[in-house]
Amino acid sequence: MNNIDLDFLLNVEEYELELDTMALKGNDHYAIDMYFYGSENVTNLLINDPSRDYFLMRFEKYAVFMGTLQEHGILEEGLRNPHPVVKLKKSVFGDFAEKHMKTKEIYTERGELNLFVIRTHDQEFYILSYSDPMVINNIAKSE
Repeated sequence: MNNIDLDFLLNVEEYELELDTMALKGNDHYAIDMYFYGSENVTNLLINDPSRDYFLMRFEKYAVFMGTLQEHGILEEGLRNPHPVVKLKKSVFGDFAEKHMKTKEIYTERGELNLFVIRTHDQEFYILSYSDPMVINNIAKSE
């Protein structure tokens, strides 16, 4: 088992993710809960190897799920790296939110809006968030 936290996910290179479930929590300031399996070897994910890591990544308070790469097809220059999670301060999605959602005018007390890109072995998820996500490691998967 790896000790998984946000720093690990932002810096590790040989680590694959697979999304198990995702829930948008409207009753909790629109938090986004994403449960992932992780492994250094994608085969462990594909065969449901019990040695896989399992963890929760929770974006709190007003995070916005922007979709997947397959939906948008937008390539960000800052994504040219092998990390499973990438944090960008400047992005096409951030520019869109600033222009069309007025994030620089209306939500200034929430802080700086960052784009988080979560790469699984088969797709990428884009989330705009005012705060770093919490990563809760070694949780038991509820069946």
